[in-house]
Amino acid sequence: MRAMSKLLGSSNQIAKISARTPSNRNLAEAKVIEANVTFYRQVAEKYDSYETYLFNPVLQQSLENDLDRIGSYFLSLGRAPSCLECGGGTGNLTLKMCARGWAVTVVDVSDKMLGLLQEKARAQGHSPTLIHGPIEQFLKATLELYDLVAFSSVLHHLYSYSSVIECAIKQLRPGGIFYSNYDPVAPRSPLWSRGFNSLDIAFAKMLFDPADVLPGIGRRLRKLFSPNDSMFYRAVVSAGDLAEFHVGTGVDDKQILKLLQTSGFSIVEHQRFATGRTGVVRFLNERFRLLESFKIIARRDCDLTPGAKLLSNKDKGYLT
Repeated sequence: MRAMSKLLGSSNQIAKISARTPSNRNLAEAKVIEANVTFYRQVAEKYDSYETYLFNPVLQQSLENDLDRIGSYFLSLGRAPSCLECGGGTGNLTLKMCARGWAVTVVDVSDKMLGLLQEKARAQGHSPTLIHGPIEQFLKATLELYDLVAFSSVLHHLYSYSSVIECAIKQLRPGGIFYSNYDPVAPRSPLWSRGFNSLDIAFAKMLFDPADVLPGIGRRLRKLFSPNDSMFYRAVVSAGDLAEFHVGTGVDDKQILKLLQTSGFSIVEHQRFATGRTGVVRFLNERFRLLESFKIIARRDCDLTPGAKLLSNKDKGYLT
C-alpha cells in the first residue's frame, strides 16, 4: 500500500503497477486484461483517427458541456479538484480536465496509449500523473480519495465492470462525482443490432482504416468457423474479441444506476443516445435506435463517509 501511495506522487511519470498472479477465480479477468494490453499495442497509433467519437464535434461539445456541469460542483472547494480517470487512453477526457486546471491522475493498462497521452500533455503544457497498470489492481491498492472518478468508453472493456465501479466509488469524497460516458447499451434487438453494427464497422473501416478491411474480413470468417472458447462462450480469434468484452452484449446502465443509488449517490443525469462510427449509420440509427450508448453523472451524498458500507437490507437491494 505504501509503495502505491508513492507512485501517486510522481507527476507526469508513467508508473508501473507490479503484476500479480491471478487466482483461478480471477483467471478470466486476467485474460481480458492481457487482451486489452495486446489489442491497444496493435491499434494505439491509429486510435485517434478511427474512433469517431474522438473527433465528432457534437460528441466533443457534449463532453465539454458535461465537464462544465461537473465543474460547477467544485466551485466551493477552494482548490483544484482531484480527478481519477480510469482508462484514459490517448487523453480525450484527460486533456479537457487538465485545461480546466484540475489535478488529474490517469490509470491505463496500455503503455502505448499512455505514451501518446504523455506526448500530447507535454505539448499542451499539462502534467497529469500517469499510472500504467490495470484499473482493477490500482483501485484495490490505492488509498487516495478523489473528487471525480471518470470512465470514458472504458466499461465495456472490463471483465466485471460492476465490481470495478464498486471499488471506484469507494474512492470518492463526500460530494464527489461519478462520471461515465460512451459505453454501449445492451441491445433491445440483438440480431438486428449485430447486423447493423457489422455494417457500421465495414463503413468505418473503408473510410478510416482501409488497410484493415481485408484482414478484418478474414477475422470474421475465422470466427464463423471457430468453436467457442470454453471460458468465454464465444469464438476468440484475436485480442479484440476479449478486449471489447461487452461490446456485443452491452453494459447494463440500469444496474449501474441501482448500484450508485444504493451506495448513496444521487443521479444528476442519465442519458441514452444513438451512436455510429459513420455519418450515414448515425443518421439511420437516430431513427431505428439499434445502437445506443449512455452517460451517467452521479453525485455522492455529502453526509456519507467515503468507503463506508451501507447497512445490509436485502429486501431493498442495499449493498453490504
